[in-house]
Amino acid sequence: MPAPTVAFELYDAIYQYLNQRNITDEQLCGALGIRSRRDGLLHGRIPLTLYEQAFLAAETLTGDSAIGLRIGQAALPSNDGVFYFLSIAGEDVRQIMAAITRYFPLAYDFINLEMAMQEDALRIELQYAHRRRPHRHVIEHLFANWYTVANQLTFDVKNVPRRLYLQHLQHCPDELITEIFQETPVLFGQQADRFDLNMESLDYHTGHINRRVFRMSEKRAEDLLLRLRANDRIAREISTHVIAMLSDGLPTLEAVARRMNCSGRTLQRRLAERHLNYQMLLDHIRQDVAIELLSTTAMPITQIAERIGFTDDSTFHRAFKRWTGESPGSYRHQ
Repeated sequence: MPAPTVAFELYDAIYQYLNQRNITDEQLCGALGIRSRRDGLLHGRIPLTLYEQAFLAAETLTGDSAIGLRIGQAALPSNDGVFYFLSIAGEDVRQIMAAITRYFPLAYDFINLEMAMQEDALRIELQYAHRRRPHRHVIEHLFANWYTVANQLTFDVKNVPRRLYLQHLQHCPDELITEIFQETPVLFGQQADRFDLNMESLDYHTGHINRRVFRMSEKRAEDLLLRLRANDRIAREISTHVIAMLSDGLPTLEAVARRMNCSGRTLQRRLAERHLNYQMLLDHIRQDVAIELLSTTAMPITQIAERIGFTDDSTFHRAFKRWTGESPGSYRHQ
């Protein structure tokens, strides 16, 4: 069960946004219990769990319950990279969406976009690995950023009419929704996270069609995707061993190293080369296992706490609240 990750630029956008509001890296890092914004960075990726915790910490620091929407509206990071070039060079919305769907894991490797043709619309639904839906801040950041950049590229609601459906309830004023999504209908409390593009808009393009640039961007995206799938071997291997050992108590770095046929010092060095800390990695793995068990099994919460190495329920509840902002029971209910 590889730990889900996001592109570092998406995580870094939280720091950039807070810096613009005179909240320093030290304040956010202090709230997260890390030394710098690059802690946890591995091959240009950040664990989803750290990304979610950064949003929760940013909400606390700003007092803004719509922090994901605000950062997405700021369109940070800047609109460059393969998705930008695929969007401006593509022949039409249909071709562009097919390419974005194929390479979407470059941004969020735990989300697959599922496209389906309806009678009057192209439906794009978000499918989550292990059926684990991330915190609403992540979803709101994703869509607010996507729509803001799309508007900048003239894929606005007038040229490409659409409807947006979100599973969670609304936590922000209607004025902010209108400001970000304009005339796009946004429906909360739905059965799935998805958006529908009107059928007549699928032939729209920006007027900058460039087949050569599009092919080059696809080749670049393909290379990045292959690299993404090959680069996380060490983290995956550590995760596999830790999960297998958790039910017998929290494994030490030395115990994991022995299963990997190396010394503790060697494993420590490999982690340091990747800007990873074993204790932080262990924390993320425990969180992922807890969320997986809460989401996909009926195992009692007491047993889940024991399964991931907690000696009592109250400690597990405090840790889970720190990870997700919710109690285990509330998370399972949702």
